[in-house]
Amino acid sequence: MGLTKHLADRRVVTVFATPACSHDSMQPWLLRQKFTLPDPVEGFLDRTSLTERCDPMQRRLTVVHAPGGFGKTTLLAAAGRHRRQRGDVVAWLTLDEEDDANALATYLWSAFEEAGLEILDSRATSRDFEHGDYRINLLIHSIEVHGAPCALVLDDVQLLRDRGSLALIQRLLRHAPSNLHLALAFRELPAGLDVATPLLQGGVAITVDDLRFDRPDIARFFGTRLSRRELADIAETSRGWPIALCIHRNVRGHWLQADTHEITANWIESRLFRGLSADEVEFVLDIGLFDWLDADLVDEVLPVGSMRRIGTIPTLAGLVQPHGGTSGALCLHPLVRQYCSERRLRETPGRYGSIHRAIADAVAGNGDVVVAVRHAVEAQDPQLVGEIVERAGGFRIWLLEGLVRLRSVEELLTGDVLATFPRLGLLRCIGLVVAGELDAARAMYADLHARTDGFTRDRVGGNDRDLHVDALAFRYLTAFAGCQEIATPEMKAIAAGIRDVAEDSDLDAYVRGTAKHATGEIELARARLGTARDWLMRARDQLVRRSRYLTMHVDWRLGTLAMLEGRADAAAKAYAQAQRTAKQAFGREAGPTVISDVLMAELNLERNTFARPVRRFHRNQEVLAASGAWLDVYAAAAEAAIELALADGRPGDAEAELEQAMAFAERTSRTTLARCLSARRVSLFASSDRVEEAQRLWVVAGLPERVDDVVDLEGQTWREMEAVSCAALRVHTARFRFDTGRELADALLAVCTERGLKRTRMRGLALAMVLEHRAGDLNRACSRLAEYLELFADTPYARPLVWEREISLAVLDALAGTGIEPRLHNVSASLRVVLEHRPPERSDDQAPILTAREREILERLERWRDKEIGAALDLSEDGVRYHVKKIFQKLGVRNRFEAAQRARL
Repeated sequence: MGLTKHLADRRVVTVFATPACSHDSMQPWLLRQKFTLPDPVEGFLDRTSLTERCDPMQRRLTVVHAPGGFGKTTLLAAAGRHRRQRGDVVAWLTLDEEDDANALATYLWSAFEEAGLEILDSRATSRDFEHGDYRINLLIHSIEVHGAPCALVLDDVQLLRDRGSLALIQRLLRHAPSNLHLALAFRELPAGLDVATPLLQGGVAITVDDLRFDRPDIARFFGTRLSRRELADIAETSRGWPIALCIHRNVRGHWLQADTHEITANWIESRLFRGLSADEVEFVLDIGLFDWLDADLVDEVLPVGSMRRIGTIPTLAGLVQPHGGTSGALCLHPLVRQYCSERRLRETPGRYGSIHRAIADAVAGNGDVVVAVRHAVEAQDPQLVGEIVERAGGFRIWLLEGLVRLRSVEELLTGDVLATFPRLGLLRCIGLVVAGELDAARAMYADLHARTDGFTRDRVGGNDRDLHVDALAFRYLTAFAGCQEIATPEMKAIAAGIRDVAEDSDLDAYVRGTAKHATGEIELARARLGTARDWLMRARDQLVRRSRYLTMHVDWRLGTLAMLEGRADAAAKAYAQAQRTAKQAFGREAGPTVISDVLMAELNLERNTFARPVRRFHRNQEVLAASGAWLDVYAAAAEAAIELALADGRPGDAEAELEQAMAFAERTSRTTLARCLSARRVSLFASSDRVEEAQRLWVVAGLPERVDDVVDLEGQTWREMEAVSCAALRVHTARFRFDTGRELADALLAVCTERGLKRTRMRGLALAMVLEHRAGDLNRACSRLAEYLELFADTPYARPLVWEREISLAVLDALAGTGIEPRLHNVSASLRVVLEHRPPERSDDQAPILTAREREILERLERWRDKEIGAALDLSEDGVRYHVKKIFQKLGVRNRFEAAQRARL
């Protein structure tokens, strides 16, 4: 239905009639909606600055260019209502593909009348009004006479197809009166319509990037307080697409009974895909199966030129964005991708599987195992899944890329895959070990052993040698990370097998480098430090360009080796290098950072450093296991937690820390860890005059009685030997068995000197000094302390004497009275400063007290900018920075990354 005009005295009166145009079936009330300013949208979020930019009165031309669902209509309508409230004339017209030039002229007339413009009287005949040019000329003249600024908003311009209609709009753009302002909203610019020239002459273009919601906008849009996780999830899923946010909010608020998928699908089918050809829809459904879009990948899977074709579909503009994880790549909006995937699977499952299979092959060739496996799983192709993971190295993925990547792959392995690929069964076994399900891991390993004739026969088409090497590596990892005894026949066989692999020139250099690292680790555990260093350095040379993950492990071992030798600076440097690698290459995996913190805490405690970094480490044994810990890490974490509790005057907490660690060791059958912790508990009892309890525990734990067995380094690791020897010296001293204690001290110091175990030697000297002091032999006590000072001159390990502070100061005074060698004067003075300093009592594991505002900021600190935080919490940027500085001070951190890590701990 259209409009005609007739004259009455001095005014042109609008009536609804039925002229010869293309809208014969349209009812008057529906037709009127075309030129009625849209009502406010329920739940509209007023983004003042953006609404002001959309104000058509601000400039001659305002262009809003974005795909469907970005709020073009909503924003222009809000700006128009604001102007009408001020008394301005703002005409609105929603266009349609059937609007020809004659009808468009009629609608423009009606739109301005609806907006309150007084149309001038005319003495023309009714026949004149049937011509669009006449009506337009009269309308333009009326606008000119009106004098005050007027605005015309044209919505859905992309729907116009009629050449005459487009020519009419182009005429307005070029020759409109100076007081007429135009605003155009469209998804794509119709061919033949030039907006570039008038934009350059004084206009503004508002695009997707302007319309997209940022995080503070999203938080305000939802109105209720969102948790950091909820906000992050919604921001990731919506990508700031307003229609996606509306769907999320409606479903979240239970305003609609349908779920998100149903609403999204309905909107995409009815609005987003409107105007696309069937072939274009099929193409969009195909690209919706890709995690990311880059030319090489897309053109390998789909016909060549498909990547260029994406840019020719205007509907996708703004819904294809840069992919955060792949440089130069793009990705389709998550909600559109989800819709495409569900529809493709439902309607054409064969096509769905073939594309996923092709993507899996292409991505696997570029080394992204997790993504490749996920696509192969979607293709329901277990054979392809197994081949991809096997080519990537099976559970060696852990040693190449870390535990997080290993877990991601392991979770995708189905029973069908594991039944066919024995090597991947070993990967599942590792996953079970890390998860603490040791019995399940052992049962699965036994089943694999039987199925493969002792890991000598791989699947058809597999590699028997690789299967054997993987099984050997699994045995080593579970035995060593599981803290098993090193003197057992099993461990000796494993060590011999690994050394054979390290020297096998037929194997890949990476595999040999891994075996060299393992051999160095075994030699380090046995306190063969020179040999260990040689193996570790050879491993590092071979791995540095092949695996940053294993290189990081080598640095940890080299740090521990240097710490044992008393080279504190070298140890700190190695640990710092490992920490840098952890943050740079494995920032999403908390495990490496956890391990680095524990090892650095042990070193700092040895140097009696009570700075906050010492206190920021994880002592939960289950967390350490999930991080890939081994004996050194478990023992160091427990020792540090105990020592800090004792330093704070909390002996009960120290004992509780020990009990929790021992329960974990016993529950998970970590025998060497249990032995170390039992010895540490004996020391704790003996130091607190609970001698009888210490003696009973010694017997129950099966700790050795003979001196040779106590200091043995063939049947036990250096950690065990150190813990057992120190415990034995404390018990002998407490029970006044001074001769036996002297014999043990001499044996311990001899072994330490021979092996270069400077840390353990200094601990032995400190305990020997205490024994002599208790025995009343001050000269011998002074002799032991003088020997300690010789070592302290190069190695600032003060902790052994701090444990025995009062006796150490007394002997230091006595030594000063007998005359200290001149070269040791400064050493003695610096040691005295350490011993006389008593750190203030503090509760170690209490969280720093943060204000409510500081906690709100800390929740957002990792992912939000200061400006975003300020907008969400109604703070200025300077105010945010002030609070951030206070948070850093309270947490003892230097940057946002460390603050976020601290918050998670």
